[in-house]
Amino acid sequence: MSKTGDHFLTARSSGLFWLAVTILIWGAYMPVGKVVSQAIDPYWITAIRYLFSGLFLTIVVSAVEGPAALVPPRKDVFGLILLGALGSAGFGLFSYLGVRLTRPEHAAAITVLTPINVAIWRALEARALPPRGVVLAAIAVVFGALLVVTRGDLSALTSGGSMIGNLLVFVSSLCWTFYTIKAQTMAGYSALRLTALTCLMGSPVGLTLAAVMTALGYATAPHFADFLPIWPQIVYLFIFVSAVSIITWNLAVRLVGAQTATLVSTFTPVIPFAWAAWGGRVFTLWEIVGVAVIMAAILAHNLNEQRKTRALAAREATA
Repeated sequence: MSKTGDHFLTARSSGLFWLAVTILIWGAYMPVGKVVSQAIDPYWITAIRYLFSGLFLTIVVSAVEGPAALVPPRKDVFGLILLGALGSAGFGLFSYLGVRLTRPEHAAAITVLTPINVAIWRALEARALPPRGVVLAAIAVVFGALLVVTRGDLSALTSGGSMIGNLLVFVSSLCWTFYTIKAQTMAGYSALRLTALTCLMGSPVGLTLAAVMTALGYATAPHFADFLPIWPQIVYLFIFVSAVSIITWNLAVRLVGAQTATLVSTFTPVIPFAWAAWGGRVFTLWEIVGVAVIMAAILAHNLNEQRKTRALAAREATA
């Protein structure tokens, strides 16, 4: 195999590893987010969370890459603000607002629509249909995830939860889709630097929105005592979800691409069920079938990508 083929496989393996780390962190995001959003106003927890993450990562970037890395080129400022708004005021806020009104498992089922969102956007952007294999795999993964979180009763997506909450979670998934796509266009940035700048430059958007909504009477500013009973959940959201997972996600997207990253990330809703099984929970047949469908779709997708890699390497060897 050529050096190019070897490099591609190494990059892909690294990307899948960072995806696995990200998925493990994200696995408990919705259940924990529901607890936190019920204790602290979603507008304020979003604003405070991303401000803290931005400041924390600023210190890390300054130590690793130097203070100059914190000053982006003028031409990139708008793009960074847009990314920050999509990641914080967009994805973070709408997911908190939504999960307050619906069940965490409902929210998890809706967020797996992201690969479909990416595929549709890519098709619109290129004025062409996405590859059939990607579409089929995405549909299969979404269907499998729905079976898992609903136990085979798809009507559970609307029963026992609010349609408004489900819609808000869907909007959050759209925000994350465009964050993923836009992040790939920001050349010349390490994942750490891009994460720090987007958090830092997006936090004023969240803070402004929280202040305005509070002034209008639609939000309530928290007190320090409100954070104390849920400090473990706060640490999880502020450090692991807001900082660590965004770094690992950006690394994965750059190494394997947005479509592969979002497709594999559909494992996220399965993580809470794996922990439940470890604790002795017995699953229904539909849940087991759903997990099998997801794993089969991911395996088929990865095998197809490996086939393409081997074909590319063979062409290079004969060139």
